Amino acid sequence: MDVVEVRSQEVRLPGRAVEALDRQGVVAVTHYGRRRHVVLTDERFALVAPLLELLEEGAGIPAELLMTTEDIALERTLAEDREPSPAEEQLIETVLGHSPP
Repeated sequence: MDVVEVRSQEVRLPGRAVEALDRQGVVAVTHYGRRRHVVLTDERFALVAPLLELLEEGAGIPAELLMTTEDIALERTLAEDREPSPAEEQLIETVLGHSPP
């Protein structure tokens, strides 16, 4: 991946942006109200760099890698909802005419 290195003296970030980065936050740079750039700490960039390289190579990315924490929580909730409750299992057994073991 081609990364352009610039000295910190060449980039001016407001104090609140530097503080956010120090807290492992992410800083979005907007231009006319639209997000144009995102600034991460080096540690966070190291986590996403392999994924970015795969994207640049045109490789397919499994959907699980692109899921947010909210997506994962929803998936867990849906999985729990798919499992029948004990009362539902009893009703199924009754309807099918089977007695529970």
